Amino acid sequence: MYHQPISTTEGTDTSGMIDRLESPLHFFGTLFALKLLNSTMFKLLELPNSDNSPVALTYPYHYKAHDWVKLARSHICAHLEQTASNQAGRLIAVLVCRLSDGQTGYICGCDQFDSHDDFFEPSFWQKLPPEKLTPLDTSRVDQTFSARVKAEEAYLQFKNEALARKAHRRETRQSKSFNPSELAASSQRDSGQLQRLKLQYMLALQAEEAARADFQHRIHHELIDDYKRRLNAIVICNARGARRSLCQLLEGIILKEDLLRAILRTALPVLLAKAYREGARPLCMGCFWWGPLAAHDARAPGTFCAFAKERHETLLQFLLEGQPLEDNALAVDRFKDYRPEIVYEDRDIVAVNKPEGMLSVPGKLPVTDLFTFMQKHYEGRSPILLLHRLDMATSGVVIFAKNKETHRALQQAFSTGAIQKCYIALLSKTPNKSQGAIDLPLCLNPYERPRQMVEFAYGKPALTNFKVLKKYDDGRCRVAFFPLTGRTHQLRLHAAHHLGLGCPIVGDDLYGTPDSRLYLHAQSLTFTHPKTGKVLTIEASCPF
Repeated sequence: MYHQPISTTEGTDTSGMIDRLESPLHFFGTLFALKLLNSTMFKLLELPNSDNSPVALTYPYHYKAHDWVKLARSHICAHLEQTASNQAGRLIAVLVCRLSDGQTGYICGCDQFDSHDDFFEPSFWQKLPPEKLTPLDTSRVDQTFSARVKAEEAYLQFKNEALARKAHRRETRQSKSFNPSELAASSQRDSGQLQRLKLQYMLALQAEEAARADFQHRIHHELIDDYKRRLNAIVICNARGARRSLCQLLEGIILKEDLLRAILRTALPVLLAKAYREGARPLCMGCFWWGPLAAHDARAPGTFCAFAKERHETLLQFLLEGQPLEDNALAVDRFKDYRPEIVYEDRDIVAVNKPEGMLSVPGKLPVTDLFTFMQKHYEGRSPILLLHRLDMATSGVVIFAKNKETHRALQQAFSTGAIQKCYIALLSKTPNKSQGAIDLPLCLNPYERPRQMVEFAYGKPALTNFKVLKKYDDGRCRVAFFPLTGRTHQLRLHAAHHLGLGCPIVGDDLYGTPDSRLYLHAQSLTFTHPKTGKVLTIEASCPF
């Protein structure tokens, strides 16, 4: 079922419809139809006349958004601006489909956001049946707790009494007349009884701990069994028509409750499941951010981003079986015929100008990476030892050591900040200050790999100095970055985050807006040569 998008502010004029009602049954049937119009069904897209139909469904983890997805985004943003202007921001997933009658429509959902707006398809998490946890018998825990308290009180009371008698015996011994055997017998009685009461207390404590552990074990299994019951209640089918319950698909993750919740709150899987159920053929899809950002995050509103693999892959593996997908652009080996641009070389060091788009080290895909290439290139001549790396999208100087002594010395220099780095970047806006320092601790964004986030409690220190080099008429600027630490995505996040410069690097598809490339280049490294002792600067000219 599907409908044309309806404005929630203008509403639907029902006066003429009510005038034509012929019976109470017709009246209630019409009200039901009106309710369906505003429910989460496919919204039709008015497409341009040009035939730009997708050949295969979007590859979810790296893609360029199709024009039809962009059109759906404009509808969704218009709806949110009318209905959620004062609400929190959210990730929106959208799926464009060919409907059973040949028309084109879309459905959408909120990722990691429990929206109660009927415009959006509820997540699997929202669709789960309610919990039905049976109250567990706590009598064993209560009994062992009482026994432990009594044993502890008896032990402490006797201990205090024994200490008082011990003090009395000490005073008696200082007098001229006392019976040594009687005092010794009193001391032995107290010592023996104290040991017995202490043993009884320790045994009672162990019994209580065992009862509590058993209770926690029973709670754990009760929760797992209840999760299995709830997950078994939702059965989905994939592109091949195969059916599986969520319990079957997520059985290995039930013990990881945080990850389980994150997976169940993803929007794309529920959209695909609905499309297959309704007999619609998925055509293209995308994910974008709408609204205010969380304090730790940096995103460009409205910019399409990849679907986070950690949260999506488990369900998408099943849902996309038999579904033709676009090629993964990252799996294309752009550098199979690569020839290194060596910018410096001596007996101990070789430095290369890494091109943008090339991996520094081997990844999961079988494509050429710089480290492996250099090892093969120098095979039989000298060992090539890795010292540092650049992001795949970043170009610039990468140096390798040719022997262990140089490798050890330069590793130490990198770790202590003795190597001065200079990066050149093109920013999408001009910052308020022409120079300064950015001090924002960073850490990995959970379930959003490879995205990082600003985190003051758990993040690692990250410090960057910067200087604006040139301002352009279009508002952009050229800036030099001098990182004093080497955190993942440090310059990209320090540039984009509102507590940093608030000016994303041009072409940053994670924290800004995609372009022909990421305009970030490692221009130079300055350090003391470990063998000659002279200060050495290695440069690679900036290509933009």
